[in-house]
Amino acid sequence: MTRNDKIEFAKVISGKFSNRSQALKYPNKFANINIYFLPLSWELFNCHSFYSEQCYDYAPWSPYRQSINRLSYINNTFIIDNYEIENEIRYSGGGSDIHLLKDIYKEKLLEKEGCAIHFTETKPGNYSGNIKPGKNCCSSKGGKLIYTLSQVRINKQSWISEDSGYEKETDKKLWGSKYGPLEFKKIDSFNKFIEDNWSNR
Repeated sequence: MTRNDKIEFAKVISGKFSNRSQALKYPNKFANINIYFLPLSWELFNCHSFYSEQCYDYAPWSPYRQSINRLSYINNTFIIDNYEIENEIRYSGGGSDIHLLKDIYKEKLLEKEGCAIHFTETKPGNYSGNIKPGKNCCSSKGGKLIYTLSQVRINKQSWISEDSGYEKETDKKLWGSKYGPLEFKKIDSFNKFIEDNWSNR
């Protein structure tokens, strides 16, 4: 892999994504959701990293998912590791206003073990990703241990994903879409930031 390969992958996965078209077409099946995947300055965590946030379109300041993601490349695979932010509520809305993230480097990051997503290039500019097999991306709710599965397909224009949760003991599905994957379109790009800040790393 060359440095350019990692830069090109970073350009594909970063941006603001919206499934507005899907939600308008099937309002009884899909909520309107925004995904923000913002590249961060190298100096914050001394690695290629992102701040990611997911929220309903009507509640941009109340995201339901926030994390720091670190990018690495091992054995022909792009790996996105996931870290919880100890005081994540302080950075709610950072996807819409990056200035809210200026002190995020001070926060303790808690690795979500087993929750890294592994991406491979299926054809030029197209990538497919999955949580590493093994049912190890777990959380507990109501006394039950729940593992998460995640499938993602991305290119420069789109992000198609499907997340679901299963009871570890029985493999019974407890949450996730009943109608198939969410289909997002990229509506904003951070390519210039990556070129200016990551190209020499």
